[in-house]
Amino acid sequence: MKFKEVAKAYKKTEMFGAVEARDPETVVILVMEELIKSVKSFHKNISIKSGDVINRSKNFSRSISVIYMLQSSLDLDKGGQVAYDLFRLYEFLRLNLIKDLRNGTINKSLTALTSIIEIKNSWSKLTSN
Repeated sequence: MKFKEVAKAYKKTEMFGAVEARDPETVVILVMEELIKSVKSFHKNISIKSGDVINRSKNFSRSISVIYMLQSSLDLDKGGQVAYDLFRLYEFLRLNLIKDLRNGTINKSLTALTSIIEIKNSWSKLTSN
């Protein structure tokens, strides 16, 4: 991953608040946490009949932006298969968030979110050692 680029993008963007991370790995964890939070809030408001349209739209947009940030931080040349797999997972989530938005139901984006939570938890354990 291009940690320095993620850190720069994270720090430049106001949508995440003014959290100062000591290292790029922590920034990636924070960005993943933001993605998880945004997708969960999007899911909570997914219902066209009973969901909050403003929150659904805001969290959908935020999720897509964070996915782009994570995808653009991957170094596909140096990261090998792991980087490609992460890119595909992020893309799978992005495409299915769009489908969920259109349908007003949670479908495969929940599967992708579960995988991202597992990756974030593993990443957190690795960086804490």
